[in-house]
Amino acid sequence: MKAALALIRKHQIERREHPNALGLVIRLFEPLKELPEFQDLYAYILSSPLADRVFVDAGGNPIREPGTQSHWFMNFSMMPVLTEYIGRELMVDFDEGRAKAVYADLEASLECKQAVYAVLAPLQHFEGPGEEIRVDATLVLRKLSQDEREYLWHLGEFGGTVDRRDALTVSFCLAASLVTERNATSKLSEVLGPVMRVVTALRLLKPGQVGVPAVTERLREPAFGLPGGSVTISAAPAAIGSDYTLLSEDTESLLAMYQALAGAAPPNNLRVALRRFNYAYERTRPEDRLIDHWVALEALFLPDISQELSFRASLRIAYYVAITADEREEVFRKMRLSYDTRSDVVHGQRLKANVREVASDTEEILRRALRAEVMNPGSLDVDRLDAAIARGETAAQQGVAND
Repeated sequence: MKAALALIRKHQIERREHPNALGLVIRLFEPLKELPEFQDLYAYILSSPLADRVFVDAGGNPIREPGTQSHWFMNFSMMPVLTEYIGRELMVDFDEGRAKAVYADLEASLECKQAVYAVLAPLQHFEGPGEEIRVDATLVLRKLSQDEREYLWHLGEFGGTVDRRDALTVSFCLAASLVTERNATSKLSEVLGPVMRVVTALRLLKPGQVGVPAVTERLREPAFGLPGGSVTISAAPAAIGSDYTLLSEDTESLLAMYQALAGAAPPNNLRVALRRFNYAYERTRPEDRLIDHWVALEALFLPDISQELSFRASLRIAYYVAITADEREEVFRKMRLSYDTRSDVVHGQRLKANVREVASDTEEILRRALRAEVMNPGSLDVDRLDAAIARGETAAQQGVAND
């Protein structure tokens, strides 16, 4: 540690570029690996019983390849120890008492039988209330701490789906803690489903390009992340567009929508519609979004016929989502225009309408339909809907809530 601190002292100027311990250590990654003391310690660990604890990845799999072992040892062993020692005060002068305390924590972490993994899902294009929102027993929607934002920046944990220059502009996340046996198989998949349900619930409540570019799992406890490291998987990044703002008064509706989505498995047509609704958020071209919207609408409103019937779909949609006669007429007109525009896109015809406006109107009508069916399961029955149309009933008379 003395040699590493001496090397860092030679680079005091780096503080201006990286005003934190992690930034300093990462910048000196290669020089630190070349220190004789590092090589000696690496050789000692490799030949000792500790190797079975240290040289395993986050899923508990042994690391055998020499180059990977060296990288892993530096990145997930030496670097966290140095970062813990230096701390926010950037104390690069050696203090024997402090060093002993750090190594005592390190030794305790190696002997611990359990590990706690922190899961972070940064929310893209999102602003929320100041207070945290408890979504379920393990998942919380809250602001990112400064440490978490710096961690995501320095380690590039957005999985390449978000430019690092934009990483520090993300201010909210979905966070969960997973307790597991040391070196057990990663449980990241267990939290990915709930994370995506929250994102779907947010999208169903109101417009806005909210998305999750990646989900990151890293060892939080015991100290220093030994052994362990981090795992990042791509999730559902949103295309660039309008930001999403969740207000405090939206919390109750968000939680109700999340619980509805987390309930019994939906029928296949609703599952397809929700999937294509989410796909549309990843599209950059409005033409592509419009096609996704219509795949979803056809899954909901045309499950009983093979050919694409614009009139029947538009009529069903208008009667399901609208209340008054004037509103039904407006929705019907928008759906006919939307379907015709969709057909022009698919068949390469000259577009007769503003496709961006058409896609936006279609998205909102699809959102209303999905919201009604999610919150009132079974309310979208096309046979009952056709009978209601014949009788001239509105969605309100059918018992469908489309607030």
